[in-house]
Amino acid sequence: MKDIYLITASFVGEIRRDFKGYVEMAKRAGYAGLELFDCHYGGMTAPELNAYMRSMDMKVISAHVNEKDVPSQLEYLPQLGCRYIVCPGLKVSSREEACRQAERLNEWGRKAKAAGMKYGYHNHNNDFDVYGDETVIEIFLNNTDPDLVTFELDAAWAWRAGVNAADFIRDHAGRFELIHVKETARTLTEEDKTLFQRMGPVERSADGFPVFNERQKAMLREHQKINCKLGDGIIDMPSIKAAADAQGVQAYIVEREYAYTGDNFTTILADREYLSRL
Repeated sequence: MKDIYLITASFVGEIRRDFKGYVEMAKRAGYAGLELFDCHYGGMTAPELNAYMRSMDMKVISAHVNEKDVPSQLEYLPQLGCRYIVCPGLKVSSREEACRQAERLNEWGRKAKAAGMKYGYHNHNNDFDVYGDETVIEIFLNNTDPDLVTFELDAAWAWRAGVNAADFIRDHAGRFELIHVKETARTLTEEDKTLFQRMGPVERSADGFPVFNERQKAMLREHQKINCKLGDGIIDMPSIKAAADAQGVQAYIVEREYAYTGDNFTTILADREYLSRL
């Protein structure tokens, strides 16, 4: 892989503590740039962030943006040369709701195109829930305009749902311009799926970010170990790369939930080095 990016959601919460330190860590680890997350940009204006990223010789390829923030971000992100604005996920409970959400994706796709960007959708395991004879993500794929909406396939969430990500890419060739690289040690169990229910009520800070107590932190840390070392889990990354390259992928983006080395920097460095060898 030539250019490899890092999403700033990696190592939950770290970006809020030290934005520039996080960017500098990614630079030292050899990443070409970033996928931004949740409108956390170190308090910088778009021109300031653009100048900073240029000084680091790094690009902003994309950004995960919640729906409520899309209008403002369609003004902010193009100033960075950002190519994609990505929906980080949707909760769907019926086929009818999935069809309505697909049309919403088209609507945002039209607005993103007018701003010089492309709208994307990032999956989780629930996007492989079946309604009728299609999964949620298949409903999205079959009811969105490829000229307006692309997809960012998260390999780990696919495999955690029991779906071979390489096969899924081949089955829907041309729709995946972005790939989230993330390892998984196993498919999800019922215990995994009920983690947040078992954790109980979670307090939130003034900015709405979760504040976990010590018991909850311990449960979360244990669960995050599912995001194991690349190559040690159940995902065949060479097969994903072959399938994604063949259908025109534009970027590979690392998302790291857990520092398996015990250190953030050496973990993302090892991820980048592993991918660079493929």
